[in-house]
Amino acid sequence: MAGPIYLDHNASTPIDPDVLETVLRVSRDTYANPSSIEHSQGAVAAKVVEQARSQIADFVKCKESEIIFTGGSTEANNLAILGAYPELEKTRRTHCITSAVEHPSVLACFESLEEKGARVTRLGVGEGGQISLDELSDALCDQTGLVSIMAANNETGVLQPIAEAARMSEAAGALFHTDFSQATAFVPLDLRNSSIHMASFSGHKAYGPKGVGALYRSIRKPRVKLHPVLLGGGQEKGLRAGTLNTPGIAGLGHAFALITENMKGDVKRIGALRDQLQAKLQQSISLQINGSNEARLPNSLSLTIDGVVPQALMQKLKDDLCFSASSACATEHVKTSHVLLAMFGETLRARNAFRLGLGRQTKVEDIPKIVDHFESATTELLRLRNG
Repeated sequence: MAGPIYLDHNASTPIDPDVLETVLRVSRDTYANPSSIEHSQGAVAAKVVEQARSQIADFVKCKESEIIFTGGSTEANNLAILGAYPELEKTRRTHCITSAVEHPSVLACFESLEEKGARVTRLGVGEGGQISLDELSDALCDQTGLVSIMAANNETGVLQPIAEAARMSEAAGALFHTDFSQATAFVPLDLRNSSIHMASFSGHKAYGPKGVGALYRSIRKPRVKLHPVLLGGGQEKGLRAGTLNTPGIAGLGHAFALITENMKGDVKRIGALRDQLQAKLQQSISLQINGSNEARLPNSLSLTIDGVVPQALMQKLKDDLCFSASSACATEHVKTSHVLLAMFGETLRARNAFRLGLGRQTKVEDIPKIVDHFESATTELLRLRNG
């Protein structure tokens, strides 16, 4: 018997079967510590790590030496933001800019920097979910040392104008960081002639394993100088202490190599399914689409159904559909998403929003089933609500 249809790819993608085989093979056969290059098995493990580094560098068009392996994008975000700050203090460029809709791991880093004396500007967003480049321009000043704007939002899928924001930041003498995690599987990234100085990635957002990620750190001018946030070892050129996760890193590299092959097809096929799902839901249910229709990942759909609380909808459909009421990183607390708050304020539209994230395993025949499930559950919940 088939299980529920999975519509939570924004929280975590299933690991690609070929990637899983790589993780299992490396776990079984390449068990030595890749830092132990003085013996043959350690040298073999080190080669596996460097092959993955090469695969990721090929994917984002950068030098292999610019890729630092981490435990995921949360750690990569911490290393980028907290790790860059000591050098900013030396140059007295302690003004930082971010947006109000960033991932919690980015927002928490800037809160920590404020405690250290940094001045942080948080750009607002309109109802479409995008920052204003004019507002960014007004915020940039001689003291601005770091700007961090995500590529795509994990709750709405809205794309930010990071290429333009990066150029503006670099022209003002500031470093530019982007959390690219959510965009990885759908948006090409060429860092060769980019004004992006740091970018964070995570395996579980891109059909790779959980618990592994990477940070791109530019070593060209302006060279990004980072201080480690994890202490105790010399791994990753002293920037990331801890034994390298060789199987996870091998899986991450393989996953990124497969994205290169699959991206165009995924964008076209999954985007068409998302558009079909959105149109059919709008025909059958009174709802609102949250975020830009144009500047959006092809798999993402943030909805608010009039008069329906998402937690009740999730409970009603738990045996049929898997989806999220808000960011998976905040599911322990039932409160309005900070992303939707920034877009719509404390409103029912924001409070009752939920997201659907399609992926490679979503099939054409799933769409009418999804629509039927939502239509019947919504009808029943509204009937109970209205007595």
